[in-house]
Amino acid sequence: MTTRKYTLAIFGIFFIESCVLGTWIPRIPDIKDKLSLSDGQLGLCLLAMPLGTLIGLFVAARIIELLGSLRRACQVFLPLWAISFIFPVLAPDQSLFVTALLISGLTIGLVEVAMNTEADRLEQHYGTKIMSRCHGFWSLGSMVGALAGGLVAQAGVGIEWHFIVVMPILALFGFLTSSRLPVLNSIKNQKSNKSEKSSMIRLPSKAIALLCVLPIGIMLVEGAFIDWSAVFMRSVLDASPLLISITYSFFSIVMAVVRLSGDKIRDLFSEKLIVQVSGVAAAAGVALFSLAPTVEVAFLGAALSGMGVAIVYPLAITAAARRPGRSSADNVAAMTMISFSAFLFAPPVIGFLSELFNLRIALLCLAPLALLTFFLADEITPAAGSRTEPGADK
Repeated sequence: MTTRKYTLAIFGIFFIESCVLGTWIPRIPDIKDKLSLSDGQLGLCLLAMPLGTLIGLFVAARIIELLGSLRRACQVFLPLWAISFIFPVLAPDQSLFVTALLISGLTIGLVEVAMNTEADRLEQHYGTKIMSRCHGFWSLGSMVGALAGGLVAQAGVGIEWHFIVVMPILALFGFLTSSRLPVLNSIKNQKSNKSEKSSMIRLPSKAIALLCVLPIGIMLVEGAFIDWSAVFMRSVLDASPLLISITYSFFSIVMAVVRLSGDKIRDLFSEKLIVQVSGVAAAAGVALFSLAPTVEVAFLGAALSGMGVAIVYPLAITAAARRPGRSSADNVAAMTMISFSAFLFAPPVIGFLSELFNLRIALLCLAPLALLTFFLADEITPAAGSRTEPGADK
């Protein structure tokens, strides 16, 4: 029962973190209209979030060590992530909008490292596979947030009041859910090289360099769907706010189903094969979506893309946490810094390409990048000297 309590808590943290992001997705076109931004200007503004995330990921491991526990880090960072999204929607001009997104990006970098490292610690400590299901709940949260956000937008509720009411509620649930995590040994005790000098900024180690590149194409596809599927559906296919939210939710629910089944899939097939199939599916899905002549075809492309991007990132996080290096938090921070930054850099890059060509071509350019995952699949296999022992005691 104790294990179930802690497992549900980490599932809840992943769910709430993505629910915040999901709430934001269907309201991006409203922000674009409010600030009178072109595709290129919106892309430039959205670049602030990955820049903030990079800053957060560089310092995340050290800040978490200073806080003393992953439980405390989740208690602090998850509510801040929710509250931080109030400021972008209140921004009266482009410069303040960019500043607010920079702060939000920094916060999600800290949350990502804390919750993924905690998920791996719980997985190892209790001897049960949960990482894929954690990311399944992330997909469910994203879907719920997007559907709710789409319904609110369809009802004509202003984005300012929407976020002023919803985000503090999510912040409160985030704190309460984080408080249900176990109190494990301080992460300061997990360093594999105790003689290493403590520094605020941590760069990826050579042991995980190529592994960090593995999910980049997949994360580019996922990031593009989050920020540009709504704009694509509205501007290219002339879809309503409700159809926009349903399309992204379709993408998310397929991704969630695959992720919730991911731990069982890992028992049936090799991780290398899973990664190879995922890369091909993601590439085919985003190509179909970008070329879709109707909403129905876009639904199919979204579903195929959701299946393709589902499991690769959870597998890469687990592999990174158990590779040799300074600590699991450092390795997870490095993995997240590179792959999650790709996830966040995708939207502004799509904006720039859309200005140069058009939105269909911009999204289509992601297909060959997703195939990189297929060719780097060997990196998912365990390396010699991998960290497999439990990361902490009660």
